This record gives sequence, structure tokens and C-alpha cells, in this order.
Amino acid sequence: MVEKAEKDFMNTENEHIKIEKKKEVGIIMLNRPSALNVLEIKTLQELGDSLTDLEKDDQIRAIIITGGKNFCAGANIKKMKEINPKEAEAFSRLGHEVYNQVETMGKPVIAAVAGYALGGGCELALACDIRIAGESAKFGQPEVNLGLIPGFGGTQRLSRLIGIGKAKEMIFTGEIIDAKEAESIGLINRVEKDEELMAKAEEMAMTIAQKAPVAVKMAKKLINENQEIKKGLEKEIDFFVQCFATQDRLEGINAFLEKRKPKFKGT
Repeated sequence: MVEKAEKDFMNTENEHIKIEKKKEVGIIMLNRPSALNVLEIKTLQELGDSLTDLEKDDQIRAIIITGGKNFCAGANIKKMKEINPKEAEAFSRLGHEVYNQVETMGKPVIAAVAGYALGGGCELALACDIRIAGESAKFGQPEVNLGLIPGFGGTQRLSRLIGIGKAKEMIFTGEIIDAKEAESIGLINRVEKDEELMAKAEEMAMTIAQKAPVAVKMAKKLINENQEIKKGLEKEIDFFVQCFATQDRLEGINAFLEKRKPKFKGT
């Protein structure tokens, strides 16, 4: 039944996600390359379903999330302009639910990142256990340029990974950094040539898959429990929604779409 469901899911028209299995490794591919794999409700729902399917599959012991030439450029800015604070809260909660699933599932998850990993894309990589990047990778939390804050866990996971000072710098400035700098500050584990990225990610996943699965599961759970962030994540959703009620949010998104510098007024 699981195999049939996966087959049907992979053949779904207008699919946002593809699943591939290689022995004990499950590969989740964000599959909207023409849109830079931007995140929408359907994308998040399909990602959550894919994770659930692979979690239930006893043959799979490690998971890779990737996006091809561009990992994920974040949310669809045009749609972000159209939603109200209530809809923004629902969107943020869905993102948190799926990313928490990545972080807390019993199987290790590796992000294989090439190209853009911005906003929610960077936050997806942060939710993974290990991050391997190609030389083309670009990371950033540029939400401040839109009058917003990270809404899928970035304020909590980024600071725990690279330290409070550097996380504040990245979030306050909206700076986008390359793979080399990301490695130097501890945002990613290693950098590989783009053409070798998936092979290296699969090699690591297979190495982990050969280890005792119960021990790996317990180790992941214990390490994560040392980084308790539930209260901070809930507070992030609240503040994200508050940003949606500001004029600065409208100005930031309009400026982005009109390709001009925003003029924020603090209202």
C-alpha cells in the first residue's frame, strides 16, 4: 500500500515533490525548478506527506532533502502580498509543523543544498540534521527586507547553530552569504563541488544507514532535547503574524515586486 501510494503521489499532476528510494536512503526532491522551488501551501503539505511516508517505511534509514539547481528560494512573495494576518498565521503554523517533523522524526535528514536557500528555504535546511552544500549555494534570511521576520523557525534554529551574534547579523541585515562563509560560521557541515553534491550526500546517508538505527534515533532525540526551542518557536509565529499587520510589510513586499528600495516608516 505504501509503495502504491508513493507511486501515485509521484505521478500526481502539478506535483511539487518527488520521492526516490536508493536502498536504505529516501530522497525528497523539491520539484518546481522554474519557480526556484518557492514554498506554497501545497509544497509544505506534500513535503509533510513525503516525510510521513518515508518515516513509516522500515527499509529507509536516512533521508536527503534537495532541490536540484536551487534548493528553495523561500515563500512566494506575490502570494505573501495577498494574505491577511490570519492566513499568515495558518501558513506559518503549517511551515512550523512540517519543519518540526523534519527535526523530530526518528530518521536522520540531510539537506543537500545548491543554489538559493533563502528565507523558508534556509529554514528548511536548518531543520535538517546535517547540511551539505554545493559551491553555488547561497544562504540568507532576507525577510527584514519585506518588513517581516523569519516565520518557519529561523529566529530559533539559526542562533542555536551559528551563535546569537552572527544570527542577529544575518537576520537584521538580510545578508546573503555564500557556501564558503556558511561553512566557516558553522551553518553547514561541508562544501562540495556542485556536480558531486548528491553523490557526497548519498554517501553520507548510506554511511549513517549502515549504523544501528535505534542508536541513531536515540542520539538524535537526545541532542535535540538539549536544544529545547518549543516556546521560542511559538513566540516566533506570534511575532510573524504581528508583522503582517504593519504598513512596513506592505511597503517591503511592494518594493520587492517593483524592484525598488523600500521606504520603511516603522508603522
